[in-house]
Amino acid sequence: MSNQIRLILFSGKGGVGKSTLAAATAVQLADAGRRVRLVSIDPAHSCGDVLRLPMSPGAVNFVNKSFSVTILDAHTQRAASWRALQAIAVELLTGAGIDPIHAAELTVLPGIDELLSLLAVTDLLEDPEIDVVVVDGGPTAETARLLALPEALEQLLKTIMTPAFALARATRGPVSAETTVLTAVQGLAADLRRVRQVLTGGNSVVRLVATPEKVVLAETRRHLATLTLLGHHVDAVFVNRYPLSIDNWPRKWARKQRKRVRGLRADLVHTPIITVPFKTAEPLGEAGLRKLPVSIRRRPPDTSFTKAVPSGIMPTVFGYEWRIPLDDPAGQVIKVGRLGDNAIVVVGSTRRVIALPAVLCRCVMKGAEVRAQQVVIAFEPDESIWRQE
Repeated sequence: MSNQIRLILFSGKGGVGKSTLAAATAVQLADAGRRVRLVSIDPAHSCGDVLRLPMSPGAVNFVNKSFSVTILDAHTQRAASWRALQAIAVELLTGAGIDPIHAAELTVLPGIDELLSLLAVTDLLEDPEIDVVVVDGGPTAETARLLALPEALEQLLKTIMTPAFALARATRGPVSAETTVLTAVQGLAADLRRVRQVLTGGNSVVRLVATPEKVVLAETRRHLATLTLLGHHVDAVFVNRYPLSIDNWPRKWARKQRKRVRGLRADLVHTPIITVPFKTAEPLGEAGLRKLPVSIRRRPPDTSFTKAVPSGIMPTVFGYEWRIPLDDPAGQVIKVGRLGDNAIVVVGSTRRVIALPAVLCRCVMKGAEVRAQQVVIAFEPDESIWRQE
């Protein structure tokens, strides 16, 4: 199946039912014969509560023969994967005269806990015994920061390590602790590229969860714009606790909730909106989770509900257009600039630095606009550079 998905990440504002829908998707995929791993990277770790089963952090918890759950403990991941390299770095710093306590603090790489969680999720996709990985992600702001981390850290490491490796090659001395650290950091950069490729690849999607409250929907729309700008494919928005009728609820309240969802559908014409009815009893346990809608038009939950917005370079009469996906900026201010061979795109509070394709490095940026779910940046050839070539 060409559009079959192997990684489904759920994200949403705290308390909207994200863990419930992630667990429901995993349960229904397992019922359909898929071998499913549900992974919780949400600090709240509510999957066990939703499934009504005890969960051991860090272990593989089997619900049945085709459905298992992992509660990722980021601190344990760091202890297992980062401690040896950290010890070498501490030794280098203490040898330079830095107090050991301060040296230990300096070697804690910002975001390393979250990064190791993403690496663990990526590694699961290489397990031949797992067909689909469903991730219960953190709240919106935390998820956006987490998904931006691989690209940002990779760019940082590239900036820092390029001169360091050049110096190491020039000296060609014996293998030392410094060389060991440089090699390990180079491996980390490779891991970052791998995580980035998996998360933004054609076999991964993000599904957002919201409720019909005005504030929640506004945050969800901003989150949608952020994720698409970062290169992720959001193929659905779930609106949980939706009043199916106005008969059993306060009429004014129900009408407002339903009106907001109609407005959301009108604005997000390219993104399916899946409503999950408000239930008086919480849908807990496998039996309750089987009753929740987790797909559209009876399609399997592990297929992409929409096509990803294309990106790339298109020739024009005057030069080129560089098209970058951006879904529903929702009135946020959009700014585009250039710094050397990088483009800087800012949407609201989200800033992404993107390396320019080689052909655009020889061009002048002439302006930008939002068009058909894309930021379209116009470039014209820089005659002074093209003439030299």
